[in-house]
Amino acid sequence: MVTRLDPAARREQILAATLQLVARDGFARVTLRDVAAEVGVVHGLIRHYFPTREQLVAEAFDAAVLAELENDEEVAERVEPVEALADWLTSTPRDHYFVWIDAWSEAPRNPELHAALRRHHRDCERRLARIIERLDEAGLGTSADPASDARMLTALVDGMAVQHHAIGLVSREEADRVVFTAAEERLGLAPGTLEHSRPTAVRGQWAANPGA
Repeated sequence: MVTRLDPAARREQILAATLQLVARDGFARVTLRDVAAEVGVVHGLIRHYFPTREQLVAEAFDAAVLAELENDEEVAERVEPVEALADWLTSTPRDHYFVWIDAWSEAPRNPELHAALRRHHRDCERRLARIIERLDEAGLGTSADPASDARMLTALVDGMAVQHHAIGLVSREEADRVVFTAAEERLGLAPGTLEHSRPTAVRGQWAANPGA
């Protein structure tokens, strides 16, 4: 028997199930019927909330990234700029990056996901730029152009994540070392500053499942 839920709770349940399927199987393999089976409801109920597969996977990605960004912002506001920077740049859980990597691949064929992906990349860059601004304002580092520095570091983090999570070319420790060294050199921090401030990476939707 299907448990009755209010519409908001049902949407949240469907989105969470979709994200789990995406993390396990990838965007391309997820169907509305798969999600219905995962939730334990009839196929028509999924279509009632999300008429198309493209809309469903885009909204699932959107919800996951918003949860991640809210978590990151809370962490960043509680700690000093150096620790906030280390937290932002530290390798994130495997499920987190598998979803992002697969989203990059799927986006050219899914306009709704493409729009969400662009929006969240810009959001990530803006939030990292703010951390860099705080670092500069506190006299702990230097940045003539926080937005440019944030864009470069975001690209480096993403590239190292692909090398670590997708193809196993580097270890997590090596990925962090490359990113930390580049950030320290670019922002005028002493070598080892970020490593010594390294927190435990916990990101939104993936907080309870840190992975590798």
